[in-house]
Amino acid sequence: FFATGSGFEPFGLTSHKTTRNQEAKCCFSKFFSLLLPSAFAFIGTIPITRFGQQTFGTYNYKRQTLHTAAIYFATDNGSCSKLNTAAVNFDFDDMKSLDRRLEDLERTAPDTLGTYYEGHLQSFSVRPGGAAQRFSVTSSVLALETMQSAVDCSIYDSMKKSFNIKTEIIIEAALRAEWREDDLFQVPLLLFTVLTTDAGKVLLKDTLSPDIAESVKKLISSVLAARPKRRDGANQPFSYYIIYQCARAMATLNQFGLENLPPSVVPEGAAFELSLGLERAVESSRDELCRQLAYRASGDRTSFDSVRLAYSLLTYLVASEALAGTAGRELVEGEGSAVGTVIKKPNRNLVTAALDAYFGEQGPDGMWVAGQPIYKSFRRSGKNVGNAFVFAVDTVGSLLQYLPAEDFRPHLASLSKTLTWIESHQLSDVIPDYCDPISSQCYGKPLRGWTSPHLTPDMGPQAWSTAQTLTCISRMRKNIRELLNDDVLYEFGGRSLSDEGPKMAAWDRLLDTDLGTSGRSLKSVLEERMVLPFGNTQNDSGEKCSPSIGAAYSSILFGPPGTAKTTICESLAERMGWDFVVIDTASFLADGLTNVAGRIKYVFDRLQALENCIILFDEIEEFCLDRETPGLGMESRMLTTAMLTAINDLRRAKRSIFFLATNRLRAFDSAITRPGRFDMQLFVGTPNLSARCILFQARLTPLSISDETRAKAEAFFKSYLETVWSEDIMFFNYLESVQYASACADLVAAGNELNEENMSAILTSQAKVMTVRGQVREEYIASMELSRL
Repeated sequence: FFATGSGFEPFGLTSHKTTRNQEAKCCFSKFFSLLLPSAFAFIGTIPITRFGQQTFGTYNYKRQTLHTAAIYFATDNGSCSKLNTAAVNFDFDDMKSLDRRLEDLERTAPDTLGTYYEGHLQSFSVRPGGAAQRFSVTSSVLALETMQSAVDCSIYDSMKKSFNIKTEIIIEAALRAEWREDDLFQVPLLLFTVLTTDAGKVLLKDTLSPDIAESVKKLISSVLAARPKRRDGANQPFSYYIIYQCARAMATLNQFGLENLPPSVVPEGAAFELSLGLERAVESSRDELCRQLAYRASGDRTSFDSVRLAYSLLTYLVASEALAGTAGRELVEGEGSAVGTVIKKPNRNLVTAALDAYFGEQGPDGMWVAGQPIYKSFRRSGKNVGNAFVFAVDTVGSLLQYLPAEDFRPHLASLSKTLTWIESHQLSDVIPDYCDPISSQCYGKPLRGWTSPHLTPDMGPQAWSTAQTLTCISRMRKNIRELLNDDVLYEFGGRSLSDEGPKMAAWDRLLDTDLGTSGRSLKSVLEERMVLPFGNTQNDSGEKCSPSIGAAYSSILFGPPGTAKTTICESLAERMGWDFVVIDTASFLADGLTNVAGRIKYVFDRLQALENCIILFDEIEEFCLDRETPGLGMESRMLTTAMLTAINDLRRAKRSIFFLATNRLRAFDSAITRPGRFDMQLFVGTPNLSARCILFQARLTPLSISDETRAKAEAFFKSYLETVWSEDIMFFNYLESVQYASACADLVAAGNELNEENMSAILTSQAKVMTVRGQVREEYIASMELSRL
């Protein structure tokens, strides 16, 4: 069973997610707990030179078998403890509370981070005003990464303006600063930041100055040369923190594309070295990851290291994702891709087991033990010895960046503990300009932030650890908000479209309608006020920003039945690549007629958690009735008041776009329809003239007729509609317009020419049963001019 890797079906273990299977795993874990660490230690020391190409395939197969077993037996603390149920009790309100705590910290982030910036150095300094007046590479690039990680890049706009902070100037200063090519802590950090902050190629252009080009070239060469080596096995010369930083820089370089860099910065043979480096990073990190899981499963606390576990997981993730789907490399001509060079997507079972193990090592205070130092050799004494160890908050922030939000659902209680540590360990200090010798009172620049727990307490807040903490806060908040969004979307039966990105098909098929006599059409207004402003919410560095001026977050869609108001909203969601959800009367009646007011609060609390979602309130007039209506009961008035407050709060949240669709605009309370709650009020009428012509052209497309006949029919169809437009034809809804276009196309298919007589006959016949006639038409005409843009 172990040698063949045949799986656990003979023992009834078909799923490792159930409690029964968790218990069954314990029956086997004692047997494997002694075997696995020895097996991995042996594999890690096999010199690769002993294997030929054919033998190497066997080596890979055996390693894969051991990995499969390690993943399966990686139980919590290597024992038969029960599954952690804390996250199961983390409901919507708990996550909202967590989001509010994070929001409070992120709101003050610009003031906190800005105090470390020294304009005369163009640097975020470790301790501003210190004796060493030089550019701080690490603190500056970590501060730039913090600004990129923000939920909304506009959060830092005021800070940038106040201190005149320009990203490209800081990057250029960093490249000209003093740093060593062999400093594999700073080098990959700097290369990663250069590539991610200069997506618009403001700096990395063909006219790059020679000194900057040489610096970037050195960065790339150093990172590529630091790739893991097979011959080193489990004893790589660099820590797994440094291996991860180099792998992340290589993955970003691979995504940026060597071909998109100026030729002067690309070292010779970089393409081959980049591919090989990522392959070795995947292989080495996967070996180390499974090795650490095996040590933990066996209870070998001497060999197990949570830092090595976390950063081998991160390396495995970023390097695998960078190469996933590539064809591999041909080492022997004519034999195709060599074994080990074809990289697959990360193994989800392995990732889940590793994340469970890492959070299982969290201490009661929300932190982790120091673990493997950043450099394998360092001074083990002195005031700054703590700088040699990884700051656990940075580790959590990196995991939050590269793993899906859903992976953290079982670990929300652990994230909350880490957040509690962050909240309780923020430090305040003063950079003194003057100290009174009598009172010992110092006056100067206030400084707030965090420092690593590995440093001595008197060190005070540091720029680099403050930046890492703020980055973790932003990434944690993004993940919590994504989980909230997914839960709400699922609860109300919404469509998740955001992962698919914008799609034009449905929008292009959508027939346009005129907004009265304003000369504007519905689609053009939605493009102008929603699609374009919200479609440009990323800057050149990929940071998410607020929409441009003029963006509309809400609109009332009113008009007669059958004018495709729901279809308009759904098509808009697909056009923008946003999620879509419909809230109707049933959503507010779910708890019964006696608890509608409470249900309104419940629904809107959840809708405020949605992000990048098109929300459609469909036919909810009964909860928004005009309070001045004679005979309206007290209950209805109270519901309208409750709805007013709820809609106002949803609009102020500015996280989604919402529509209210109705056939009875005049039934609404005037406070509902006023500007402030709804940015626009758009009349949704029947398809306009251009849309009718498009319908007719679509019906002619499959017909076997000459181009001349087709063109003549299209021209007469349009000409006739223009002549009679203000009569009945204008008021045909979508389905009636389709029927009319199809009937005219049938005439052409039968070999008849379109003329006024036969088209008028079809029009007269359909007009007898059309929807918009009599009183409905009068309402239609009166509503045409009520649009508010």
